Amino acid sequence: MWDDEVALARLTRWSLWATAAIVLWALLVMAARLPWFDLRQIKVNGAQHVTREQVGLVVYQHLRGNFFSADLEAARVAFTKLPWVRSASVRRHWPDALEVTLEEHKPLARWGDDALLNTYGEVFQAATAQPLPLLSGPPGSEKEVAQRYADFSRILLPLHHRPVEVALSARRAWSIRLDDGMSIALGREHMDTRLASFVALYPRTLADVATPVTYVDLRYPNGFAVRVPVAAVRHAALHHGEFSQNQLHTARMVTGQGKQG
Repeated sequence: MWDDEVALARLTRWSLWATAAIVLWALLVMAARLPWFDLRQIKVNGAQHVTREQVGLVVYQHLRGNFFSADLEAARVAFTKLPWVRSASVRRHWPDALEVTLEEHKPLARWGDDALLNTYGEVFQAATAQPLPLLSGPPGSEKEVAQRYADFSRILLPLHHRPVEVALSARRAWSIRLDDGMSIALGREHMDTRLASFVALYPRTLADVATPVTYVDLRYPNGFAVRVPVAAVRHAALHHGEFSQNQLHTARMVTGQGKQG
């Protein structure tokens, strides 16, 4: 091989190229460590609840190095762990800047005692003073309950009321409470149909009743039952004749068979 001038020339050229590549790489590594490439600007988009202090803490703990060496993935993951952050992206902008884009959770409701639910039906942990409806249900039912909340809200629009609580029990029975304090039992099936029927009947049955209705049971095939406070019923029955004596505890408006699920 050493007597082959062509092979020797080829080997020499490859050696020179390899040496040049190594030297160039070393120069680039050295240049990347120079202060010319320090990060000087960090722009954050989409932050409404995330504070400057929280952003600064992530930058301090997770953005080591300069424009070339900073671990953007580690920073992205750290940003997604902040309260209110649903997703995050981190990009370089030549020559000395990073751009952070945050997608924050949009709160739809409170979930249980200590969590929030976003508009995607996802649970997250954050603090807020915003008045939100309360939703609850078994683990894994978050998206279903969020969808039902939207459905019930739409059905109730003609009454100019909205649900402030929606609950799914362990036995998969649905119940809601309205912004006027009325609680409604919907049962385990035909919830939308039952609620729509109640909304249609409400103007002819309960709209003009002076005594406040506290509870409505829609688990009947052809009607519903209502309950009012005992003291209010007694006062109305004795002074205005609005309820008879046998309606002191429960006022019923039921036509048809017994209660269903």
